[in-house]
Amino acid sequence: MNNPIIKKQTRLSSVWIIPLIAIVVSLWFVVQHYMQRGTEIEIRFESAEGIEAGRTLIKTLNVEVGVVTQVEINQDLKTVRVLARIKSQAEDLLRQDSQFWVVKPRVGSKGISGLGTLLSGAYIELEPGNDYPGKTSFIGLENPPLTPANKKGLNIYLISDSAASLNAGDPVLFKGFEVGQVTQIEILNASQLKTSLFIESPYDKMVTSHTRFYNASGISLHINAQSVAMHTDAMETTLTGGIAFDLPKFAKPGRQVVDGTEFTLYADRQSIDKHPYQYSADYLLLFDRSVRGLNVGEVVEYRGIKVGSVIDIDFKYLPKEQFEQAQNPKVPVLIRIDPGRMIDEDGPKSADKLTKLLRTHINRGLKAALKTGSLVTGQSFIQLDFYPDLAAGTMQKVGRYHSIPTTADDLDSLISNMTAFTHKLNQLPLEQSVEQINQTLAGVNKTVSSLEQTVNSLNKLVQSTDNFVGSEALNELPVKLNQLIEATQTSLNNLTSDSGLTNELNNTLLKLKSTLNSVQRAADKVEQKPNSVIFGADKHSDLIPGSDK
Repeated sequence: MNNPIIKKQTRLSSVWIIPLIAIVVSLWFVVQHYMQRGTEIEIRFESAEGIEAGRTLIKTLNVEVGVVTQVEINQDLKTVRVLARIKSQAEDLLRQDSQFWVVKPRVGSKGISGLGTLLSGAYIELEPGNDYPGKTSFIGLENPPLTPANKKGLNIYLISDSAASLNAGDPVLFKGFEVGQVTQIEILNASQLKTSLFIESPYDKMVTSHTRFYNASGISLHINAQSVAMHTDAMETTLTGGIAFDLPKFAKPGRQVVDGTEFTLYADRQSIDKHPYQYSADYLLLFDRSVRGLNVGEVVEYRGIKVGSVIDIDFKYLPKEQFEQAQNPKVPVLIRIDPGRMIDEDGPKSADKLTKLLRTHINRGLKAALKTGSLVTGQSFIQLDFYPDLAAGTMQKVGRYHSIPTTADDLDSLISNMTAFTHKLNQLPLEQSVEQINQTLAGVNKTVSSLEQTVNSLNKLVQSTDNFVGSEALNELPVKLNQLIEATQTSLNNLTSDSGLTNELNNTLLKLKSTLNSVQRAADKVEQKPNSVIFGADKHSDLIPGSDK
């Protein structure tokens, strides 16, 4: 009899189905959680003000896309490290140029912002960029960006020597309408500042190569030899500051500029009309007299037509041998002439062409003179003109500037010449000269009397020759004639012996004649236009070559 074979079969009890299902569901939830918890990012801030772990949200367009998970101090002990989770559906917002900043109540020149956070609390704003995604480490901004990263427009840089009343966030105006704003102000070197602007589209098309930018802050007041002018822009920029741009008078629109183009920042609206051209040439004037009344910004004219302006008055333009070693150092005045005003050409080579033309005219007698614009204000200006009565000069190089010869041709020079003439006249020995002249005239009178007596004797002698031929009177005639000739010669020698006195009198009379001629010309001018003594000569508006106005 065979023994039965007993096999033991292990079967899973149905009781274990429920735990297995629970484990699967748990694993599914865990995977789902890790899949939906998003990407962890790191943001560095200078301060954690208003940021709390687990409570501070991250938003984009006021939609929640993440939350802060941890806040700690960095190893440098100067910044904080904020860890946050970004939802998976918002991971595409994490681009290379994305920006983060804390939204909280702020008070600035543009008003008050972030008032909604007083109740809800501060939150972190995420502004997505335009670059490729995948970045997880960012540096947070302490203030909101002035221009959105994805906004279309034009970035412009302005170079200036001062940024008075300007701050980041100030508006940029065109014809009084806000078209952009100042984004940043930084120092380039010891004498220059760089101001960054953003011009929004489509207004960026209004910025061309002939556009001029100027500081529109406050109120500008100008007093010169011709007039008194005051200018203000929009009330907002007058109070808080700002920049405006426009085309100079009579200027034509130029070519479109590209992103990153640099312009010069002018001090005010009047300055862009004084310098409407892009290219200019600087020249140095050396005056041997006082330049009191001549200010920086005064006009430079050629026979009444504006061709430039005064840029600076400073001895730094003189080389050492012309200042420290000179017995009578001259006063240097730096002027700027626009080639477009004189040769109707505004290009890279226009300055060299103008210099060559001026050198030719200087050889023909062109000089620069300091003129008095008004006796009331005492303002002066520079005039270029030809002086055929003076010796022609030459254009020389002083330092790194070409120098234009100068002369004195104003009322102050006339008064100075008259004063010098009076001083020389007082130094002349007039009393001694008059006494010598009187003595000479007395000798001449004595000689004439002797001559008359001799003639009378000669007549008597002639009349008596018939009766007294061979008499002693006839024999004495040659002796008396010789005495008369000697006396006359002595008188003439006395009259011309003092040649220095004669030359001095001639020079004095010539200077007196020149001075009287100058006074006569001034009198004729006052007679023709009496108010010229107060207001100076009539000034006309600038003539722009090629313009019909």
